[in-house]
Amino acid sequence: MRNIRGSARLVAVGAVGVIALAACGSSNSSSTPGTSGSAVTTGYNAGVTSVVNPSTVTGGTLKLGESGDVDSYDPARTYYAYSWDLQRLFTRSLMGFPGEPGAGGNVVVPDLATAPPTISADGKTYTYKIYDGLKWDDGTPLTTADIKYGIERLWATDVINGGPSQYYLCLLDTCVNGTPQYKGPYADPTGGLTSIQTPDATTITFTLNKPYADFNYLMALPASAPVPKARDTKADYGKKPASSGPFMFQSFTPNSLTTWVRNPNWSQATDKIRKPMVNTVTLTVDSNQADLDQRLAAGDVDLIVDGSILTTDRAKYLSNPTLKAGVDNPATSFIRYMAVMQTVAPLTNVNCREAVFYAFDKAGYIKIRGGDTGGSVAFSMTPNGIPGFDASFNPYPNGADYSGDITAAKAALTKCGQPNGFSISMAYVNTGIGPALFASVQAALGRVGIKVTSAPADQSQYYATWIGSPQNIINKHIGIAVAAWGPDFPSVGGYWNSIANGSLILPTGNSNYPSLNDPVVNQALADATQTTDQAKQATLGTTINQQVMKNAVYLPIQTDKFFTWRPPHLTNVFINQGLGWFYDYVQVGTGGK
Repeated sequence: MRNIRGSARLVAVGAVGVIALAACGSSNSSSTPGTSGSAVTTGYNAGVTSVVNPSTVTGGTLKLGESGDVDSYDPARTYYAYSWDLQRLFTRSLMGFPGEPGAGGNVVVPDLATAPPTISADGKTYTYKIYDGLKWDDGTPLTTADIKYGIERLWATDVINGGPSQYYLCLLDTCVNGTPQYKGPYADPTGGLTSIQTPDATTITFTLNKPYADFNYLMALPASAPVPKARDTKADYGKKPASSGPFMFQSFTPNSLTTWVRNPNWSQATDKIRKPMVNTVTLTVDSNQADLDQRLAAGDVDLIVDGSILTTDRAKYLSNPTLKAGVDNPATSFIRYMAVMQTVAPLTNVNCREAVFYAFDKAGYIKIRGGDTGGSVAFSMTPNGIPGFDASFNPYPNGADYSGDITAAKAALTKCGQPNGFSISMAYVNTGIGPALFASVQAALGRVGIKVTSAPADQSQYYATWIGSPQNIINKHIGIAVAAWGPDFPSVGGYWNSIANGSLILPTGNSNYPSLNDPVVNQALADATQTTDQAKQATLGTTINQQVMKNAVYLPIQTDKFFTWRPPHLTNVFINQGLGWFYDYVQVGTGGK
């Protein structure tokens, strides 16, 4: 499910002695929490499968913190995993993920739609009906025309980039050599996609170029959210987007503070997946992770949105029974990896890329990321839960202790004509543990003569334009890059399409960082989008996984675990698998405080 953006995306607390906070109460009016499933008051990993501290008390302010700002608040442009969770505060889409812990949160259900779509026999036409009387935060009607316009903005790739537009462009438009013919509503304001029809204000019909088994998942992405044409400020829309959800923007200062307040025109009667409890939500950006952790400890921040605690503090939480009761440390469906760029010499030679694979110190990298609390060694790119996963498949073993196979690395260097090594740059986010990861990789590859220089970037730009631009990778001679990935939705296509489909490589906002364009992979992906049969999905997933690893462009390092902490005063707290294994922030209460 999207990128785990930046080195801090799973990396918060120094003065743990001041964290023991008392639960708060209030006599404010109440409503039913937007959750279902089992409920508990506290406990280690309780938030993974249960609603922690359920309450009907409303009011108060939920104070969120993060070490780097979101990539964008424009629903069409965002692709950071935690940003998708924050989108849930103020945007809605035809479909969505229910407010439930455990596996129940990983299904897709109607949101703006009143029911699942009517689907044609050939699987190419989807018709949805939305609630009548929906309104934007300014009181104007929200109609299916707004949904169509919001999706059409994805075609304006010269203005709107960074999001998952690759899923939509050739599915709902005619493409010539992979290039869509429609140029978006800015270049073509009088036209529009004929594949999307809105015969009335509450009906919308999509006619696809081919059957697409994951279309309902696509309609749950923020990129499918409605946008009112009259309020579209194009590239600046993310500075204050219109709200269709329970909260609306009060203020936004980039890299500093965002404040949302309740949207008076949102209706609980039309929203079955959100049950907001607080009146206000704030997001404070503090690039000093240690300082942010102190804020959490002092109660100035309620939750850190990227989910994780600094590795140096985790033992304190686990050794203190009171603190441990607030820890959630779930295994997720994210893989942390290094993108190894086949477009940058001498990594254009597969043997040179394999030398990087063999020399890499996975054990040292994982230690920086929290050791056992951060995850386990990954042998291939398919995570558990995605068809094609094979725990025994390990095509590049790198030593009994996973610290590297120097002999194999040197042999690969000889095969690629670089027996003494070569020089490349490494891209990483310049905050959090990014510098430490760079130092670890530099030392590991240096053992075989591969000289690694620094190419850091700010978290808010890292994925969209630093390593998300194939040309920038070449220009900056970026040979390897820190990255992580999880499924946009839980299927073969939902995991692999953005990072391995050679027909979807974009000039900016590209997620296929090494520009992999393998015909075997491309065909298997095309076949996977046509079927919901799990046996066929597994076969195709296995083919893709093995072929991707054969190309040696994605170096899997770690199957990821989050290590996060929820203060005891928070209510209705749980991890939503459909939202990237983050807490479902729109549901969290503060006991009225």
